[in-house]
Amino acid sequence: MDKKVRNRLISWLVLSGVTIVASVLILVLRGNYDTRGFSDATFIPGVVVLFLLLLKLIANAGAFDLVTYSFKRIAHGTKHKTVEDMPTAGEYIDEKREERLKKDRYYWPYFVIAFIFILAGAILAYI
Repeated sequence: MDKKVRNRLISWLVLSGVTIVASVLILVLRGNYDTRGFSDATFIPGVVVLFLLLLKLIANAGAFDLVTYSFKRIAHGTKHKTVEDMPTAGEYIDEKREERLKKDRYYWPYFVIAFIFILAGAILAYI
C-alpha cells in the first residue's frame, strides 16, 4: 500500500474513532439517553472536529510560525550562550513555507466527519 494512501486511511480511522469515543463518553457520562442526549453526544464532537479543521487550516497558512520561532529562540537562548547561529525570523518563516508546500494537505476526514456529526446532532435536536 502506498504511504500516502496509508496515511490518509489512518487519518480517517483515527479521527472517526476519537470522535465516536468522545460521543460515547458524552452520552454515558451525562446519562441522558433520550434524543436530546444523543443530539448533544453527536453535535458537540462534530463542532470540536470543525474547530480542529479551522485550527489546522490557520496553522497551515503560517499564522503560528512567528510564535513557534519565538519559543524556539527562547529555548535556544537558554541552552546556548549566543543566538547568532539561529536563522532569522524571516528565514525561519520562509523555510516553514517551503516545508508546507511539500506536505500533503488532506482535509476531507475533517469536513466529512464534522458534517455528519453536526447534521446528526441538528436532526436529533428537532425530533
